[in-house]
Amino acid sequence: MKRLTLRYKKWLMHRQRYASRQRRAAAARLSHAPSTQRIVQLYATVQKLARQLAYRDAFYVIWAYSQYLQTQGFHIPNDIEVATQFKTAVPPQALLAEWTLEQIAREVIQYANETSQGGRSLRQWATLAQIANALRDLEGEIYARLVGGKKIHLELMRISHRQFIWQQQSLNWRWIIRYYKLFNTPPIDALSQKTTGLTIDHIHLIGMSYLGMFLKSPFAMRQIKVEIPGLTEGHIDRFLRFTSLDLADLRKRLRAEHALDEGFVYRYSSLREFPLIRISQGASAEIACPIPTLLFWRVTTGLYYALKDEKGFPTALGQSFQDYVGEVLRHRITNKAMRVLGEAEYQVGRHRKDTVDWILQQGDEVALFVECKTKRLTWASKAGLADLTALEQDIRKLAGAVIQVYRTIIDYRANRYTQLPFSAGRRIYPVIVTLEDWYFFGHELPVRLETAVKEVMIRADLPIDWLEEMPYSVMSVDEFETATGVINTIGIHPFISGKVLDPQRRHWSYGPYGNDRYPNEVRNLPPLFEGEYEAMFAGLVP
Repeated sequence: MKRLTLRYKKWLMHRQRYASRQRRAAAARLSHAPSTQRIVQLYATVQKLARQLAYRDAFYVIWAYSQYLQTQGFHIPNDIEVATQFKTAVPPQALLAEWTLEQIAREVIQYANETSQGGRSLRQWATLAQIANALRDLEGEIYARLVGGKKIHLELMRISHRQFIWQQQSLNWRWIIRYYKLFNTPPIDALSQKTTGLTIDHIHLIGMSYLGMFLKSPFAMRQIKVEIPGLTEGHIDRFLRFTSLDLADLRKRLRAEHALDEGFVYRYSSLREFPLIRISQGASAEIACPIPTLLFWRVTTGLYYALKDEKGFPTALGQSFQDYVGEVLRHRITNKAMRVLGEAEYQVGRHRKDTVDWILQQGDEVALFVECKTKRLTWASKAGLADLTALEQDIRKLAGAVIQVYRTIIDYRANRYTQLPFSAGRRIYPVIVTLEDWYFFGHELPVRLETAVKEVMIRADLPIDWLEEMPYSVMSVDEFETATGVINTIGIHPFISGKVLDPQRRHWSYGPYGNDRYPNEVRNLPPLFEGEYEAMFAGLVP
């Protein structure tokens, strides 16, 4: 699993400084044109460049660069000109990144033609750099003119959600088996069959089969040979309805979603919903996948969006996620001094209540109170700068999860927990485990959450000093899988207190914290569920 390395953090600082310079330069030009004229002019340049390209040729180049950035050991084909500065850049994303390639792909889908004009091709580094720089200038101009550069902390949050996903959710087997286990339950499987006509097994097996092909080439024939027992052409057809669109239809969708506003490069696009593009018809029908990572996301994290509105899905996913977190704990915690305790019922008068989802107990000294939440930061929160309503709502919901743990601590202290008797000397650390990473670091999200939690604590008449006595943590399940492995070795209190009680590390994410403080323990962790992955998917995806 890739982690946020020191080198990557240095690159991020470089990227942020570069973006800041671009925006200051754009702001300095404000007096030379009406408020939106420069933005329109810059986008006209992007459109012009895209119209000069042949989409099939452009897909090939985008695929090559995205593969180079996302998969180890990939070499860009010799028929593509690669600048020396790109080859030597550390990391190469400092010059051309995956998120820029995704934006180029969207523009190519919207405006490119069957044949190129004047021999223009993204195989030429100058052409690729020209469109990438035009998009970068456009992004800087939008920020300077529409936002004014006054919300730098919010902008850094948006940058994090746009960029870090490419590193943390790059092509890897751990995410495949995690999401397979999360979705492969009878209730969710039934909803999947109702919505897509496919079981969870079908979606993952077909998805991984296509992914295996598209890791080798950006193009595949529609009529593929089905060699997986139990799968038919009908299953393939239903999978393609779920993951692909004709080029013309995808072009219409992207144009309808287009807006030169603050969400230009941040909003969710139909390319992520339909990462496979049908570029020809008939007996020789061909499908393109310019960015295989988007297909990987569609059949793992992206399956959520296909099912989220189905009745019963939130409850089914919540239970499955809670069970998965428990499975992680049982696999990671082998220390004889620790016990994993599941959720239990208890009574308060006539009222039936539940304890926290999971407790990791280390004698009478300390315990983690773990609450599992599938709530994710919405796309409106990730994209918005002017209207923060969605972000505020998401923060309030997460604050509610934090308060939920503190409320149940009242009953624990009243000795109502049946599986864990109250001990006055035991230190409690509340932990909220989220399905997706909220990227809780820096200034913006942690401070907003702290403010929201304090406000609710006061309204609920809960002691504010509990926030210092029992400081809470928020970590993604990806971070939790690693954190529990380190905790198993060094103990609960050293690991948690080293972050939440440290003024410098308090606003770090748990991933960078673990890598910085316990690099050897993180590096030597045994992989989770590797055997299950090998049995299910190893023959389909390298």
